[in-house]
Amino acid sequence: MQVKAPRLRALSDAELRLIEDFAGSIGIKPEAVALNPHALEVPGGAYLDVFDLPTALVRVIDDLRFVYAGGYYIGSLTKSGFIPGLPLAQRLSRLCGLGLRCIVLDLYGAKRFLYGERVANEHVLRFSEGLAVVVDPQGEAIGWGIGRRVRLKTKVEVQVEPVKDLGWYLRRGG
Repeated sequence: MQVKAPRLRALSDAELRLIEDFAGSIGIKPEAVALNPHALEVPGGAYLDVFDLPTALVRVIDDLRFVYAGGYYIGSLTKSGFIPGLPLAQRLSRLCGLGLRCIVLDLYGAKRFLYGERVANEHVLRFSEGLAVVVDPQGEAIGWGIGRRVRLKTKVEVQVEPVKDLGWYLRRGG
């Protein structure tokens, strides 16, 4: 029995809309996420890895028999939507002062975030509500987080909940 090999293909209109919706939700244009997004389709796979594929590589990759990656990894598509990858956070972090939804943490907050722990108000230097790129004080991307305003008895506090962080690789052996 012959096994079907993974292949890179252009995204469908519906898949492109998921990336457009994601880009809009974090305050940027879809072109900042990917200029030429392609999906790595694995027969029977539960999700699609998405790469920003330089146009010059498209014909080269089309000629390859087995393809397992190509271009710049930006995330994955599942039934629930687009899930951004850590390389995309690093790629987009340069846009933090230019409309991208970003959260800046102090050094202690960055350490807690990298341990996969929620970061409280006093360690948040700059806050954005919702899904955002999380950076340390030097502007280095350390992951994706969700910023929330939490109403306490006497005040409103901001919190950052890690979604995906660089420390994940160390904690889970990824």
